Amino acid sequence: MENLKKLLIYIRNGLALIFSWLVICTIIASLTVGSGAISAVYLIKLFVLSLWAVLSFTVCFKTNWAQKKGFIFSLTLFYVMFIPVEIAMFYYMGIFNTAGNISSWLIFAGIVLGAYIVSLIVDFFIMKKQAILYTEKVRAFNTK
Repeated sequence: MENLKKLLIYIRNGLALIFSWLVICTIIASLTVGSGAISAVYLIKLFVLSLWAVLSFTVCFKTNWAQKKGFIFSLTLFYVMFIPVEIAMFYYMGIFNTAGNISSWLIFAGIVLGAYIVSLIVDFFIMKKQAILYTEKVRAFNTK
């Protein structure tokens, strides 16, 4: 029961953060473009996208079984769970208007691949060095 409570707290906090951030970005984008109006239907779609993102993140990174599998497994599972829904919601919301809009797809693919590559680099190089250093310090402490 305690784990379920923690997961629900993660979902609540994540949903509040992501939805408010996306609403702020939407307001800035609409003011920049000059449309000025955001419909309630668009906000509901934004909420559904935010909810799926938070649910995917919570399942992939905050459950015990996913944490035992490691960061790269969790990250890959998150990408597999979230990106197809994100693409579908982008079409549904009108962000990707046509299938032939190559510049939108290149920007989207660049952001996704860039984030994944940076995560791999951080995990393989920086975190491995930190783990080795941490292990050495624990061993040195235990020998005292």
